[in-house]
Amino acid sequence: MATLIREKDWSTHPFGIKEDWPQSLRSALAICLNSAFPTAIYWGSELRLLYNDAWAPIPGPRHPAALGAPAREVWSDIWSIIEPQFSEVIRTGRGLFMQDHMLPMQRYGFEEETYWSYSFTPLRGEQGNIVGVWNTGSETTGNVIQRRNAEFLVKLNEALRGAGSAQQGLRIAVERLGVHLSAAGVGVILPVPSGEGFAVESEWVPQLSQARIDPDLPWIGAQAEADLRAGKDLFLTRRAVDLEPESRAYLDARRVSNAIFVPWVEGGALSRALVLHWTRPRAYSALDVSLVERVLDIVMGWAARERTLAREAVMAQEIDHRARNMLAILRSTSRLIRADTVAEFREKLDERITSLSRTHGLLSRKKWIDVSLREVVDEEFASYGADIHERVAINGPCLPLAANDAQMIAMLVHELTTNAVKHGALRETGGTLRLNWSLTPERALRLVWEESFASGREPKLPEAGHGFGTQLLARIAQDHFGGRISREIGTARLRYEITLPRGTWSAAEPQPDAVVPPAPEPARRSVMIVEDEPIIALDLVGMMEHAGFAIFGQFASVAAGLEGTAETLPDFALLDENLGGETSTPLLDHLLARGVPVVIISGYEGDVRTGVPRLSKPISEAELLSTIENL
Repeated sequence: MATLIREKDWSTHPFGIKEDWPQSLRSALAICLNSAFPTAIYWGSELRLLYNDAWAPIPGPRHPAALGAPAREVWSDIWSIIEPQFSEVIRTGRGLFMQDHMLPMQRYGFEEETYWSYSFTPLRGEQGNIVGVWNTGSETTGNVIQRRNAEFLVKLNEALRGAGSAQQGLRIAVERLGVHLSAAGVGVILPVPSGEGFAVESEWVPQLSQARIDPDLPWIGAQAEADLRAGKDLFLTRRAVDLEPESRAYLDARRVSNAIFVPWVEGGALSRALVLHWTRPRAYSALDVSLVERVLDIVMGWAARERTLAREAVMAQEIDHRARNMLAILRSTSRLIRADTVAEFREKLDERITSLSRTHGLLSRKKWIDVSLREVVDEEFASYGADIHERVAINGPCLPLAANDAQMIAMLVHELTTNAVKHGALRETGGTLRLNWSLTPERALRLVWEESFASGREPKLPEAGHGFGTQLLARIAQDHFGGRISREIGTARLRYEITLPRGTWSAAEPQPDAVVPPAPEPARRSVMIVEDEPIIALDLVGMMEHAGFAIFGQFASVAAGLEGTAETLPDFALLDENLGGETSTPLLDHLLARGVPVVIISGYEGDVRTGVPRLSKPISEAELLSTIENL
């Protein structure tokens, strides 16, 4: 500035040539130019400007034309505010100090909200009269906005604590943010599942505003959208010379001057974005973006906590359900096992508990998803030694299994394996086993289990339909998968063929075949058993038959139960509340509407219907019979 003042031609200026400037002005200017603090001198009746390097950025693009210009011209936008202040200083001869004073400047072609801390001090000439004003000061806009934003966040958090849900909290945050930043519209957008375009999750616009987000209007340009999806903040303004045509059309269609997009990324992909519109021009502000990011962080944090609490509640309920189901399976297993000695009973029970434990461990390691058929089979054979592994050939395509299907197939494979090791081909040296699976043209799963005996003997096995193991195999194939199982025994060979139509491998899920025996004798009351766990279903059948009831039918799904009771009805029903992840409420309503008494048997706590008796797994036979008698 010293060089600029020195090189300027002052001969035609009201100040005149530098050599004729009064000593008071020279002295004040020397102090001003050597100060590191923003300093200006307003001199003469027109308060013409002289200033130092630190003050030069304050008028923005008005510099350097502001040098020597009247204050009224330089500060025409705020003259109505500062002119009375100049007049007061000159009239009274006393200095003035303003702290964090708002001055609505228009330095860049639009009005800005700026704040300043500054002082005006009178300057006296050689005659002792006031001939100018000494000005020092600095902009405090950032400090003021930061304090204001901090107060806003405190009040926002107080408001959010009263929100009943994350969605309500989102609406509160969006509205309050819009009011705080004087926006013409605020909204939260999220990518649509197809990956193309966006949808509006929540939006706030003041009355009469037309600055709606509306994804159906022209959208932002490809590069802008790519940046947004990559997690970058966007600031769109009509004044930008390099703005994409599509982004400019976005602003024009919504009649807005500026827009900010702040993304929220989860797992490396764009999850949501907070969008703000302004109809009046607005400079890019890192403080604006920082506040929007903070609000988005708070809102998404609330939503994440709500989801976590919901997951924890579901998880606690599911853990309780799984535990009760497992206890019910173990109890039913122990009731159904037949043995001649305590040692034999203990051995059979231990084997089946160990098998269930291995399958549960596999599902737990895989987080109950992405379990393949091969993994289930390998897990079952893992406990045997190398001698057996060398004689077993396993082949089949990679097939993913749902958790419940995996448990059922593991039980099926366990029964076949146990029979092969204890009574079949794997019991003798040289015996072999081949297990193959494939998908039929109808996308049913076909498993072929073939044992070959080296001794040439014919295997001695229980007759089909007798024994816990063979009954369990039939129930798993028929009740759970709606399929069938066949067994062929020949010289030196044993072959099982199992067809399972329903499962994650099927293109469509055909309805399971209901197991409906001939109509029961009139003298015996009939009971309908709806349970998807084969072992528990077998146990219930045993209880009911022992108590003198006729079995109306066994069903493993809602669809099968509805089909099985379309024409005839049982005297009463035992109904599992959850069938393979599906609620049995439709079947419950169907039976109650037709006057069929129902006992709900469940691993979940809670009441489903008033007046409908409910038993928690595992149940005792005495408790079940007492409940049926009360019905």
